[in-house]
Amino acid sequence: MNAWRTRQATCLISVAGALAVILASGTVAYAQGFMVKPMKMELTARPGQTVESVLELRNAGGDEAKTLELKLVELSQGPEGGWQIIEAGTPNETPSDFSCLKWIKLSAETVNVDPMKMAPVTVTVKTPAGARGFYLAGLIAQIKAKPAEKGVTVVIRFMIPILVEIEGRPERQKIDLNDVGMTFRKESPDSPPTALASLGVENSGKTYSRIKGSVKVMFSSNGRWKPVSTVEIRELGILPGSKLNLAADLQRRLPSGKYKLSGTLYVDGRRGKPLEKEIDFEGDPTVTRLAVDTPLTIDPLETLIAGAPGSSRTATIKVENASDDEVTVEAACLTPALLRGVAMGDLKGDDLSCASWVEVIPAKFTLRAGAKQNIRVVAKMPKDDNPQANYYGTISLKATYPDGQNAGQGDATVCVGNKGVEAKPAAQVAKMTLAAAESGKYVLQARFANSGNVHFKPKCKAVVVTGQGQTVTETELAGEEGIMLPLESREFSGIVDFGKIEPGAYALKAVLEFAPGQGAAEQLPIRVTVEDGQKVVTIITPEAASSSAPASQPGGNAK
Repeated sequence: MNAWRTRQATCLISVAGALAVILASGTVAYAQGFMVKPMKMELTARPGQTVESVLELRNAGGDEAKTLELKLVELSQGPEGGWQIIEAGTPNETPSDFSCLKWIKLSAETVNVDPMKMAPVTVTVKTPAGARGFYLAGLIAQIKAKPAEKGVTVVIRFMIPILVEIEGRPERQKIDLNDVGMTFRKESPDSPPTALASLGVENSGKTYSRIKGSVKVMFSSNGRWKPVSTVEIRELGILPGSKLNLAADLQRRLPSGKYKLSGTLYVDGRRGKPLEKEIDFEGDPTVTRLAVDTPLTIDPLETLIAGAPGSSRTATIKVENASDDEVTVEAACLTPALLRGVAMGDLKGDDLSCASWVEVIPAKFTLRAGAKQNIRVVAKMPKDDNPQANYYGTISLKATYPDGQNAGQGDATVCVGNKGVEAKPAAQVAKMTLAAAESGKYVLQARFANSGNVHFKPKCKAVVVTGQGQTVTETELAGEEGIMLPLESREFSGIVDFGKIEPGAYALKAVLEFAPGQGAAEQLPIRVTVEDGQKVVTIITPEAASSSAPASQPGGNAK
């Protein structure tokens, strides 16, 4: 929740982005009988250009008309990464240098919507001629509150971020990992005592990027660093000018002592240089035994099972305790995190989960130091009215010590193929951006989505081609490794060096191969020039591109 505001016995709860109740499309939110779509507006515009987008307000109730109120607000980002609404009267109501609030006009601020009907509101953004980089604002939608006769009336309001990226010369990416830390959180009525690891990240540039990271914790023992645990920092977007402190729960109590922390940050899928730091940690005074992650060896990490509706199939996974301590392991098949709450068209992530009909046997077992255990994965595929070509599950192995402390977790992926439905691999481009890095070098970031009904191992590259389709340079784009599930979106990025490319017009393409000879591609029309002895890349606007950019079309299949 972003903010609480009480007015005339009415309680307003702000809901931003994924904090709302997201429906099947992933871009619609619903509450109190009304829906808004989209839940985030991402617009691109040239300097001086006016662009429009439509916000759909739908009355999902069948009883009465609803009056909806719309209001534009300043928007920023809190230290933990969440949206922060800046309204009149709040302590921080100074607009940032990246605000586009004054550029935006709404076609209506109050809308009456009849039962089961939709009312569109046009959002118009007029960018100034000197705009460069990335800008943002917020749009709040809520039902007009009625006077409460008794008690308190609860009104849920949705906040739709409006993100505007200015086309043209790419801005330099300046996102840095500047700190890594660890703190002890004492017990509270809402949470148990635990240790939290954190990353300090600052965006001092004018770009908007996706970031995620990890923190590896090591303990000093007899003059050596002993691994304790590695915790992942969730993926999120970082706005220009933001300073974030992103924490993750190590899910264990640690004793006081000397620790070494190694933080790693990924920006748009590109791994940065690790940051190491030694600290004297003040931990839980009641803990005397250090609980470290048990190295569970899982073989294989990816299990493929083929079957038919109504059939039962079994596979075996070998688990080994490579530590010197005894642990108890609880095993279960869960819906993969990447499939939860996502959808594309009529296909929902939950439709692809096999968690409800895959059983892990045994579900709980004890492993002595160095011991091995075979577990069976039993898939009983149901006869489904909406059959899928493939179903997926995460085999979760959670280990604990005899005293109940967390000993880490290992995961494996199981894929159950349906012989009765044809597998059709496909992918599409979700977004492609370019940012300046250093002299003549640029960071290309491409987000691809698996739009098919089967997983694949992606290969991604950047290609610069001439107007005649001749390749000038080619660069591999790095991203998360491993299979890419249906409905999954993944970032790929890399450095494209234009230092040896002659001035002129080109196409910069991002190509994702999802099957032999098959792929998806997107391109940016660009112009390479020389300024002050350095190569400078500018994204060509549509008007200029019509006469000077390469003739090949973006998107579609690529080989």
